[in-house]
Amino acid sequence: MSLTDTQLAWIVAAVVGSLIVPQVVLTVWFVWIVRSRTRASCERQRDRETAATVPAEVVLCLRGCDATLGEVFAALARQCHRDWRLRVIVDSTRDPAWEAAHAAVRALEGRGAAWRQATIEPLAVRPTTGSLKCASLRQALESLDPRTRVIALIDADSVVREEWLVTLVDECMRPGVGAVSGNRWYDPVHNSLTGTIRMLWNAGAIVQMAAFGIPWGGSLAVRREAIDATGWTEIIRTTLCEDTSLAAPLARAGWQYRFVPALVAVDEDDDVALGPLTRWIARQLLTARLHHPSWPLVAMHGVSTSLSIGVALAFCVVAIARGSWGAAAIAAGAVVAYEGASAVLFLAIASAVQQAVVAAGGRVRAVLPGRTLCRMALIPMTQVVYAVATVAALTTRSIEWRGIIYDIVQIAGRKAVQVRPSSHAADQDTARAGDTATG
Repeated sequence: MSLTDTQLAWIVAAVVGSLIVPQVVLTVWFVWIVRSRTRASCERQRDRETAATVPAEVVLCLRGCDATLGEVFAALARQCHRDWRLRVIVDSTRDPAWEAAHAAVRALEGRGAAWRQATIEPLAVRPTTGSLKCASLRQALESLDPRTRVIALIDADSVVREEWLVTLVDECMRPGVGAVSGNRWYDPVHNSLTGTIRMLWNAGAIVQMAAFGIPWGGSLAVRREAIDATGWTEIIRTTLCEDTSLAAPLARAGWQYRFVPALVAVDEDDDVALGPLTRWIARQLLTARLHHPSWPLVAMHGVSTSLSIGVALAFCVVAIARGSWGAAAIAAGAVVAYEGASAVLFLAIASAVQQAVVAAGGRVRAVLPGRTLCRMALIPMTQVVYAVATVAALTTRSIEWRGIIYDIVQIAGRKAVQVRPSSHAADQDTARAGDTATG
């Protein structure tokens, strides 16, 4: 017995409606986690005297000179932690970041920087496997101070608050915790089209990363004992990214990873084009595909939501062409309801994250109701970009990152990346300006 158009429309509507249920559950859980951990972090803030004396090292890996690099160094110089070293690994002595880093450190040390010692060194060995960033990090991990108990990583576009390092150390020294990280929150200052799309996509990504235990390397701390127990230094010899490759070995070694809302960093950058943005999102997804066990769930979400919405819209067109206006209205209503629910979920996520930022001493910009509506109107376009990026992450066999092409290969039964030989010549060139603004 064949189904009528109306019956088919209700099936389509049920499928679309079912997709929002897990998103609602994850968002409610995320909001609860953010609020409860924010309260706990505020209470612990008064008792971080011990954490401020735990020997730590901060590692900053540089390729290319980011516009925010001076602000990053200035923020590090203001840290309230009292016993830490700064390690800066620059791609090469010809990289513009080499002179910029030296100039910044000299100027800040002349005014009394917070670090006990700062060293700036070039990447000693150009890797054939693994990314340049992982090679730089490995170089730092292989020459740690014997006293160091916590290693913190920071990106060149992460401008952090004064309590950043002491919070990382304090949270990392909890019993059973081997690594902690915050995340990024985009708040485009000029509300550009692409900046808003990145903000909307990231709002969903931050929930998935918290739920699936995916660390963020832009603000990450790892206990030294956990590094030794997991063999992380050796693991990143072949990986594209350091953060997503940490979760699985950490769990196998019996250590916990903890997301800390107080460490969320606000990025107001607005200058990104649609093509680079789509490639950047695809690269974020690719790191999960290569190195994180929860990749099937991430991919399933990206493919199923896009495919179901696309099928529902196609059904509407066919139903209208057949004169089945009632069936078209049912399917269209399901899509509208889905997008409306997505908007409500985004507002809930944004509210929770912004409250956490403010509670930690950060600043968020007020957004007028009209601007909020404009942002919500871009949710469907964000979903299209997300779908394209997901397909790209699923199908790509190579990735370009800061002028270097990495081929995806299998090494010892694990997904890894290998530097394409033709990239060695390009490796001497400066990374393109603005790449770090998008990771």
